[in-house]
Amino acid sequence: MLLTVLYLIAGLLLLLAGGNYLVEGGVSIATRLKMSPLLIGMTIVAFGTSAPELLVSLKSAVIGNSGIALGNVIGSNIVNIGFILGLTAIISPIITQRKSITYNGLVMIASVCLFMLFACTRESLSRTEGFVMFAALVAFLVVSVFIEKKGHRQEESKSAQTDMPIWIACFVVVGSCFALSYGADLLIDSATKLAKAMNVSDRVIGLTIVSVGTSLPELAASLIAAIKKQMDISIGNIIGSNIFNILCVLGVSSAVAPIQVDWSIYLKDSLYMAGFSIMLVAFTIKSGKLGRLGGLILLAAYVYYTKTLFF
Repeated sequence: MLLTVLYLIAGLLLLLAGGNYLVEGGVSIATRLKMSPLLIGMTIVAFGTSAPELLVSLKSAVIGNSGIALGNVIGSNIVNIGFILGLTAIISPIITQRKSITYNGLVMIASVCLFMLFACTRESLSRTEGFVMFAALVAFLVVSVFIEKKGHRQEESKSAQTDMPIWIACFVVVGSCFALSYGADLLIDSATKLAKAMNVSDRVIGLTIVSVGTSLPELAASLIAAIKKQMDISIGNIIGSNIFNILCVLGVSSAVAPIQVDWSIYLKDSLYMAGFSIMLVAFTIKSGKLGRLGGLILLAAYVYYTKTLFF
């Protein structure tokens, strides 16, 4: 048991380190392309910090562990908004571009609705539905880049500035991917063993230990961005990660190996995921600001949700 716990901790540490260095290398590349802070947060940072979710869910789906694959994504999206954004806003209120955050927030809600539509109509996410979700992600990225160029919003983030040469940045990205892959292996194996030893369901393990562990890169990136007053990167990272988690993580995973969905078990968790997404948009749609009160409400809602998993 002790060895399993040590493997679990090692997996989480590798995911955290790999995710952080992947973000650093990715932002270095993005900065040289003169992308705005919000788009950097929505794409490079978001996708980099969501790489652990992709690897964990993909590996879980391939070995037939749908409980962890699905619970990881739903749990991570809830953790991202309820815990990470809630905590970040309490530390430092998040102010960003109202129109952009509203648009991206609505896309996030739409992706949640698309997943729930596919999940409730069948007993699994099929390969076809996986391809549809991934195609929706590609469309979202194309539109985002088009809006970026049309608006000529090519602001450079001071915190994103780096002297890292492009070849080193590419090397860091590749190395981080290997660290994330190995960390994902350790995390899945140890979490599964712990679940069996403690008679805890895969659903609860996926929604708590695995989802929080794979969300550590998002937590680090958002907190650091908020402390450095780069709010666009902070909130863009979370919204982009949530969109990526559903459309890419579940999309790619189900395209490779259809994911079984027991809707009677995951309905409540999916509704919570939708509720957190709607709350975030509701708090920011008028002013483009997520204040300390909104952050406190999100964090309190997350604590309540976690309590319902165990009691």
